[in-house]
Amino acid sequence: MHKILSYLLLCAGILIILFALNSMYNVFINGQTVREIVHFADMTIQTQVGPMNVPMEAANTLANMGLFAVLMTFVMAVGGKIASLGVQLLKNERIYDALVRLNKENLTKENFKQL
Repeated sequence: MHKILSYLLLCAGILIILFALNSMYNVFINGQTVREIVHFADMTIQTQVGPMNVPMEAANTLANMGLFAVLMTFVMAVGGKIASLGVQLLKNERIYDALVRLNKENLTKENFKQL
């Protein structure tokens, strides 16, 4: 039972990491758009010549892509922790199996030294 859970956690962690990497690749390499989380309104600045309109479209794109990168980095870290938990469970299962096998064989100290 623990082995099945361990492998499921390991696979789930790897899939989460691959999902985050694929999403980042699609956004930063293929140019897929990111959902708009932050929206800055255009600014109007009063100058000596008259009012000047400053578009904030580039700042919106930069802020949204930055937040997306931070979010996907967090998702990759979570996937890494989940996969790490699966690996730790597998290690514990192998240690438990080895101890059970040693106990069943009733090895003496001399036999244990030969291993």
